[in-house]
Amino acid sequence: MELKIISSSDKELDFEIVGGEYTLAELLTSRLNDKKEVEFASYTVAHPLVANPHIYVRVSSGKAAKLVSDTLEEIRADVADFRESISKGK
Repeated sequence: MELKIISSSDKELDFEIVGGEYTLAELLTSRLNDKKEVEFASYTVAHPLVANPHIYVRVSSGKAAKLVSDTLEEIRADVADFRESISKGK
């Protein structure tokens, strides 16, 4: 997977997840919308079988790209914790 930046400023980030699925886009935008700094986060997929998810984020404070990056790290840590719990049989 790779990110294709459509447009970027301190307060807004518009990008595609090339080779990604809409499930990651749904999880990311859901987590972003739970943050007080986020005014708006949404994704679109023209067709779930052939199109890349397109994500738009606008923040009221901080930098949009940093917030997206931090949120992706939170998701990665949650997945690692889940994987560890599964491997231990908990």
